[in-house]
Amino acid sequence: MVLFTPVVFSHQHSSFGVHGLALVYVEHKIIASHLPLPRGMHARQLIFEVQAEEQHQESLVQLINSNSLVTFAPRAFELDKLRSGELVRVKGHVYQGHFERGGVQALTGLTLKVKEILLDEPVALADNGQYYILPLTMNDCLLVHKIGHLPSFDQLIQVRCRDHASLPRLLESMTDKPLDKTTPLKLQFVRSLYQETQDFIEP
Repeated sequence: MVLFTPVVFSHQHSSFGVHGLALVYVEHKIIASHLPLPRGMHARQLIFEVQAEEQHQESLVQLINSNSLVTFAPRAFELDKLRSGELVRVKGHVYQGHFERGGVQALTGLTLKVKEILLDEPVALADNGQYYILPLTMNDCLLVHKIGHLPSFDQLIQVRCRDHASLPRLLESMTDKPLDKTTPLKLQFVRSLYQETQDFIEP
């Protein structure tokens, strides 16, 4: 008699998948933002500082600075392992534009090292218009829109900020629309780094 041992599919119902990243450059830091979705294993706002290998670092920075959108298509990996610190390097290719929407491959075979996780929050579908405040340097912060009820949006903004100890965790923008330099804010708007609405339209 032959006994069949049940096969355990370790990646089923897990965070294993292709977790695309948007890459931005702020005050000498390369920031990676996980491309979130409203539901499923991608429903997480995860933002972290990364560093490329020395031979690719300058080319990557130049690419980010000269394009409105740069994305990273990694090999499939466990997002939960990156979140926990168990996974500290991801390998993949860099694209001008969105790698799933006609982007052009610009740099191949890069390894990004995770330096510091700045934000790790689930997509909670709360009210729109709130922004996480993430200090980056003594004078600069990153605002990250807390993705809310659909229709919503993902947005990263560079702002001037000081006295980090007195900053709230969340900034209420008083609008459910993406911010621009005309929006009245308590912090000085510098520039919008990344914005995505297509993935967050009403179902």
